[in-house]
Amino acid sequence: MKILISTLFTLTLFLSSAQAGILIDTTRIIYPADKQEVTLNMTNNANSPRLIQAWVDDGGPDSNTDNANVPFIVTPPIFRIDAAKRQTLRIMYTGGKVPQDRESVFWLNVLEIQPKSSAQKESANDYVQFSIRSRLKLFYRPKGLSGSSEEAVSTLRWRVAHGGVECINPSPFNISFHKISLSPASEKDTEYLHGMCQAKGTTVFSFQEKANEIIFFTTIDDYGGLKKHEARLSH
Repeated sequence: MKILISTLFTLTLFLSSAQAGILIDTTRIIYPADKQEVTLNMTNNANSPRLIQAWVDDGGPDSNTDNANVPFIVTPPIFRIDAAKRQTLRIMYTGGKVPQDRESVFWLNVLEIQPKSSAQKESANDYVQFSIRSRLKLFYRPKGLSGSSEEAVSTLRWRVAHGGVECINPSPFNISFHKISLSPASEKDTEYLHGMCQAKGTTVFSFQEKANEIIFFTTIDDYGGLKKHEARLSH
């Protein structure tokens, strides 16, 4: 039996848009509570059609379209997009119990399925189709939150924790990090981490190297822009 090797890739942020045939025009989605819907556009940069399935989930490892219990719907949920064509996705909040004193984070999933090649269609052998899943953070932002996502960065507190560094975020905004390091980027063999510190929460980032007095980090703003910062660590 001849099998074409196929893998389901879960790609996030910039890699998802850059490596897939489908190019999404954003790296994150901000959903203000006073909006009826938000939209994003995607373009098929491949030379053949793609079948797309889109849905929102809570980011759980076992979450899928059958068990995603979230207060959002995506339209259209399944569609075909021809080569060099564009498609607009609409995301609508359906109501539900979400915190009103802070942002909530969900995930938009875009599953891209490539068509079978001529050889696959003509062959009697079994094949596994190649699929790519892109995931984008979806931030639901309630009305009336104090401050702004830009100002929230300055409220972060950092301290040395067992096995790494703890980020304390007292603000109502989720803060995403492109890079976090204990050494300036100019130094060789710098260890980088990435991730997010949730609104009104804490996150421990585990480093192999020993923490000193300063932490260096690059945040991602609402528009996908990168901004460098540094802060003093408390012990």
